[in-house]
Amino acid sequence: MSAPIDICIQAEGWPECAALSARAIAAAAAELEAPREGELSLVLSDDAQMRALNREYRNKDKPTNVLSFPQTGALLGDIVLARETVAREAAEKHISFESHLTHLIIHGWLHLQGFDHQTEAAAKEMEAIEISALAALGIDNPYQVSDE
Repeated sequence: MSAPIDICIQAEGWPECAALSARAIAAAAAELEAPREGELSLVLSDDAQMRALNREYRNKDKPTNVLSFPQTGALLGDIVLARETVAREAAEKHISFESHLTHLIIHGWLHLQGFDHQTEAAAKEMEAIEISALAALGIDNPYQVSDE
């Protein structure tokens, strides 16, 4: 993928994400036969903004880890991430923040490619791509249940 990634930091506490996001998207793109290209906006936000977006666009009055907003034309879309939720989930899963963030960027990017997890079959297809892309980056399967 050679399309630009515009990173917009809207909350404090985010690590440098340019190289991580580029690697994540390249790994995901390598899993698809003909990925849709276009400019991507990666919004590094917080739980408060994410809660407002989730309430407005999904009628869910709570923060979530990642939201994707597909666009048309030269714009692929926006991926919005909530730092506190990403950090909390990484700690709960006993994985690094960077590994979880990589997974969520891949997940969000796949939504911009038209994938979803509305049915079990669709979820399995999307998860298989995520698992394979993460493995290419040396990151363990995030869906494997741990005994910890």
